[in-house]
Amino acid sequence: MTQAVLSLAPRIVVGVDGSSSAKRALAWGHFMARTTGSVLEAVTAWQNPSSWTGVSDDWDPVAEARAMLTACCAEVLGDDQPPDLRLTVLEGPATAALLSASAGARMLVLGSRGHGGFAGLLLGSVSAACAEHAACPTLIIHGDDLPPGASPASLPEVHGVHHPGDAGRREAPSAGQPIHKPAEEGAR
Repeated sequence: MTQAVLSLAPRIVVGVDGSSSAKRALAWGHFMARTTGSVLEAVTAWQNPSSWTGVSDDWDPVAEARAMLTACCAEVLGDDQPPDLRLTVLEGPATAALLSASAGARMLVLGSRGHGGFAGLLLGSVSAACAEHAACPTLIIHGDDLPPGASPASLPEVHGVHHPGDAGRREAPSAGQPIHKPAEEGAR
């Protein structure tokens, strides 16, 4: 009975490729899943290499992809891994795999830049294609801010993810307090 209930639960699908951007997306996806009462599904994709030169006979791409996905979830979520966390490894191009996995999902969460691509692009090709073609809302994570409640220790700075220091944080005003915006440079 539990299996049937889990399969009908709304899902937050997160694309994970091991990059720091994907790790931030996983942290935000976890926050969104908790906030909306959804199941968190971490998805990665693999493809056969275009050239088999240098690939050993005992290479197991599914096991390698699952190990990366498991390690990223352990690193980002730590002891806060949801008991119903789903790890999904799909064969094929990342865009097609993520669009397929997110069919019927409540939301697809992606980092703005993954492994590969060109420095200087504002949005990676997979993120851009998914944002354009997904059948569900798509959240693209930019910047280094962590979701509310995320601990800086859960995303080590060595991986390019850090929690902004208190000096740079903007606190939400308490109910009834006016919102003060810093004056812009050159404003009179």
